[in-house]
Amino acid sequence: MEAFWTEDEMTVRRNAAAYFRRWPGPGPADSAARPDKIWRDLDGAPGGGGAASPANARLGGSVSICDEAACRNPRLGRDLLAWRASAAPLGPLEETACALGRLAGTAAYVLGAGARAARDQGAFASCLMGCREIQESLAGLASGAEWLRFGACRLCRLLERGDRTRAEAEATRLRAKARDFAGDVRAVALSLLGAPWVAENLADDDVLSANERTRP
Repeated sequence: MEAFWTEDEMTVRRNAAAYFRRWPGPGPADSAARPDKIWRDLDGAPGGGGAASPANARLGGSVSICDEAACRNPRLGRDLLAWRASAAPLGPLEETACALGRLAGTAAYVLGAGARAARDQGAFASCLMGCREIQESLAGLASGAEWLRFGACRLCRLLERGDRTRAEAEATRLRAKARDFAGDVRAVALSLLGAPWVAENLADDDVLSANERTRP
C-alpha cells in the first residue's frame, strides 16, 4: 500500500503511528484526550492555519490520522473524525475517505485484539471447523483493511486531480462495500471480544450512509 501514497502522506502516517505509540496504552486516558490537540499536534489546524504538513498531503494525512487513531483505539478514531468533520466541515467525498481510513484502523485493532483472544481460546492450535472459521474471519479483516486503505487512497488521487465526477462514482461503490465490511468487523468483534466491548467501542458507520444524502 505504501507505494500508492505520496511521500508527504507517508510522513504524516509515520508521525501519527509514532505519536500514538508513545501513549501508555488504550484506556481511560484516550477518552480524556482532546481531539483538537491531537489534530493540531499531527496536522496543524483544520482549514490550514499552522499546518504541520504540506497542503497537498492534507486529505491523505487526515485519512492516515483517522486510521492510526482507530488502530490504537476505535473510539478514539471515531471521536477524532467527528471532531475534524465539525471543526472544518468536510465535503461528502473527503469525509468518505476519512471514514474509510477510520474503518481500516478499526478493523486492524479488532484483528489484533481478536487474534489474541482466539489464541487464548486455542483457535490457532486446532484445525477443527469452528477454529478454521475464526482463522478465516481474522484473515478477512486483514485483507479488508488493506482494501479500504487502497480505496481511500484512490479517492485522494481522484480529488487531487479535480475529478470529482469519477470520485463520486467511486465513493458510492466504496461506501456500499465498506458498510458490508463494517458488519464483518462487528461480527468478529462480537464473537471474540464480546457484546459489552462492541457496545462501548464500535459505532454504526453512519458517516458512510450519511454521505450519500448529498452531492458535492
